[in-house]
Parts: sequence; C-alpha cells; structure tokens
Amino acid sequence: MNKPKVAIAIPTFNRDYCIDKAIDAALNQSYDNISVIIVDDGSSDGTYDCVSPYFDKPNFNYIQLDKNVGTARAKNVALMFSEYDAISFHDSDDLPDPNKIMLQVRALQQKGHVADEILNWQLMGHEPGSSLGIDVVVGAHKMIKLDGSVHHIAKRMSLVDDFFPNLQFPSKTEGDWILINSGLFRKEVFEELGGYLDSVEEDREIRNRLIGTGKMFYFIEYPLLTKIEMEVSLTVSEDTGYRANRRLNDRNEVWRRLKAIRQAEDIPALKKELAEKVDLSDVGFKFVSNPDMLTFNKHIPHVAGSDAALKPVLQKSA
Repeated sequence: MNKPKVAIAIPTFNRDYCIDKAIDAALNQSYDNISVIIVDDGSSDGTYDCVSPYFDKPNFNYIQLDKNVGTARAKNVALMFSEYDAISFHDSDDLPDPNKIMLQVRALQQKGHVADEILNWQLMGHEPGSSLGIDVVVGAHKMIKLDGSVHHIAKRMSLVDDFFPNLQFPSKTEGDWILINSGLFRKEVFEELGGYLDSVEEDREIRNRLIGTGKMFYFIEYPLLTKIEMEVSLTVSEDTGYRANRRLNDRNEVWRRLKAIRQAEDIPALKKELAEKVDLSDVGFKFVSNPDMLTFNKHIPHVAGSDAALKPVLQKSA
C-alpha cells in the first residue's frame, strides 16, 4: 500500500451554516489521494444547496439519505458504500489541519514496531517478538469551548478510561479525551470487526472493541484538528449530551460489551462475538451526486439485505 486511498467521510445533519468549511478543509488536505464523502442524514435545512457547488469534483460524493438514521448508521453508509484503503470521519463542525491525513498516513505506514518480549503481548493475541502493524492513528486536538476558552486535548490515558477508570483523574475540561472519530482506520479493521454500533456512544464502543481485540493504536502529539463546541453539538444537546438519558442507556450496552472483553480468554473468539454486522437494509437514498463512486464492501460483516439498499441507486445511474 504505497499510497493508500483515503476516504474522508463527513456525516451531517442540518449544518448548512458550516458544512462548506468542512468540505473545503477536507478537499484541501495536503495528501492528494483522497475522496470526500458527505452523508446527509436527512437534513431539512439548506444543506443540499450549500453542497451542490462541489458536485462536479471527481473525488467528491454527496449521499443524501431519505430519513434521519443517526450518526452511527450514517457512518456505516460511508463504510459500506465507499472505496478506500483507509478511512477517517470528520464532524461537520471540525476544522482539520491541512496536513492531518498526510501525518496519519505516514504513521499508519510506519515499520519496525515489534512485540517486545518484556510485555505480555499474548494477552492481546500477538506473539512476543512478532512485527506489529498500525491499525488506527489518532492524535491531539484543540477544543474551543462555548465560553471561548481554548484547550489542548492530549490525554492519552482517556483511550482506556472504560478499562481502567481508576487511572483517570478529574479534568477541568469536560470532553477531555482523544477523538476516536477523527482517527485514520485501516479498512481491514472493519472487515474483521464490523461497523459501528447503532448508538450515540458508537465511538466509545468501537474504541473499546479495537483495543480489546488487540488492534494497534498510534498517537500523534501534534493537534490534528480544531473542534469547535456549539450549542447544537451532540455532546452539548440535552437529548444527547454527556449525561442525557439516551447516552447513559447506550453506555450500559458499551459496558456490557466491555465485560465480555474483560472475561474473554480467546481473542479470535472475542472478535467473532463482538463483530457488529452492518444493517442498512432499511436505508433509502434520496440523492447521490456521483453514483460512480459507490461500491459495496462485501467483506465488512453485514446482514442480508444491506446490499439491496444500494441497487436502486446503481440501476438509476446505469
């Protein structure tokens, strides 16, 4: 994989006031082998009009769903129906550094990592002394809070807060954790472990799933993006915020899966148990700007019928 093709997927819902900035930031990455996929999760505002000037770009695709299915399933649309070697997800109100993808790709391709025999690599399904490849590249970021304060987020211990809550220390910044969402993931991760759980805690769950099954994480100290907190942000909204009832209920499922990880004695069996089959059988497409960019990633675990959702679009464009 000399120069892997990277997909930047941006799920969005009613963000017509900022979606163009997110698109420009993705298209203007210094790494040039990219495609940008907008998954419009049933927006009712002017998102289509804001996005339409980009329709003629060959590496851009706008996928407009006919109803709101939630961020996790919108991400699964990008996973299942886009072509890529590695994929990253940007929020529509994030501002990534122009070199974000280039830095992540270079980290993803690093060689020479070895399972040092001084550590218990067998616990994670790796033989001591074996070569290790990077599966996910994450990094620091800046956060601009609603009160105007700016925070540098680089708390690497937050990657394992569910595994070892006793190692976490109070932070004055709510949301002081490494962003999994904007990491760069090898496609093989999803081919082995499936897609996102239909949950508002989808990033937390997939982080745990990857760590628990021995996937290799690489951390970049440099801030890869600026995250701007807004009143409509999912982590601020009363319906989906950190302490909202829905988030707490979904977190219980995350912790149930974490219990399975803690009790697992066999990593291959755990991978099969936790693999999340993508179900897009009831997802409808209202509009696709570039149908030629669509594909079906059959090797990602999915339920029967997920591919059928794509057929009407492909037939229409034929």
